[in-house]
Amino acid sequence: MKRFLPILTLLLLFAHGSTAAQDLDPRRYVNLPINQNFFRIAYGYSKGDVNVTPTIPIENASLSIHGTSLAFNRSFALAGKLGSVDAWLPYFCSSGEGEVSGTFESRSTCGPGDAAARFTYNFIGAPALAMNDFISWQRRIVVGASVQVSMPTGHYNSNHVVNSGANRWVLKPEIGVSVPWKKWSFEFSAGVRFFSDNDDYILGSTLEQDPLANLQLHVIHDFSQRQWLSLNMNYFFGGETYRDGAPAAVKQENSRIGVTWSIALNSRQILKIVASSGVITRVGNDSKTASLEWIYRWE
Repeated sequence: MKRFLPILTLLLLFAHGSTAAQDLDPRRYVNLPINQNFFRIAYGYSKGDVNVTPTIPIENASLSIHGTSLAFNRSFALAGKLGSVDAWLPYFCSSGEGEVSGTFESRSTCGPGDAAARFTYNFIGAPALAMNDFISWQRRIVVGASVQVSMPTGHYNSNHVVNSGANRWVLKPEIGVSVPWKKWSFEFSAGVRFFSDNDDYILGSTLEQDPLANLQLHVIHDFSQRQWLSLNMNYFFGGETYRDGAPAAVKQENSRIGVTWSIALNSRQILKIVASSGVITRVGNDSKTASLEWIYRWE
């Protein structure tokens, strides 16, 4: 039992969201034992002024989206600190109508989304520890950074404004800090997305987009070694788009608030429920989103 409880804690620490919608991603910058593997499968549903590819602002949208995602994560030692990699592949089905760059369309479609991969390195307060050493380790302030790359692997058709893929590369560097206090922890992160051009946009045009910044704040309470609850908030801004050099959409200035509930079923499995809603909306954020995720761990 003494070994079982710390492994439960490990699972709960790792239950951050590699598939987090609109960047609501708690527990990314925490310490973990090294040489751990995680398989994740998630299902999500969104309804309202929302789009399949959040890197492209869709205005005046009324969409319903069902999506699934498969993901793999691994933790390892790097220069005496904790490193991790994760990769995921989503699949979406959407129906509804929306407007991008003045082009309006009603459509139903299904297809794979853009694959993504992320490298995270916690360089302060996160020593590389094997499971036996991690059991007695005491939580402390952790500072880390990550780099995420989204690849244009999703289904894309330039004849339509609503697609499950974005047909461009996206790079997102981020830095974050986690501060534990008794049964609470407070996390803050700041990141920015940089976009390559989409040279096969509507009617053969070219889509360009300015960088899109994102700030996150998470307040997390550990009820026990089996479960925790997080209040999640973010604010993302910028990302003005241009079609053939002419302004095509206003800058984004949006915010979301949500909750994440995570519970360990045993030492290898965990369930996580996430819900969020737009609270400040300028472009493509007036929506409700919910997801359910199952995580399996092995060494």
